[in-house]
Amino acid sequence: MTSIDKYSLVSFAPSVLIVATCVVLTVVGVRFLRKNIAKDAAAAGEASNG
Repeated sequence: MTSIDKYSLVSFAPSVLIVATCVVLTVVGVRFLRKNIAKDAAAAGEASNG
């Protein structure tokens, strides 16, 4: 069975942290864009109606 010792963790932990940060930032960015696109579409629909 493979075990992670302290020296392996020193290089493994930052890599996992970077990947997790990228995933979180992607999710936050997609939600932000969806919200703003919906807001802009509502404003455009309101402007074209009257």
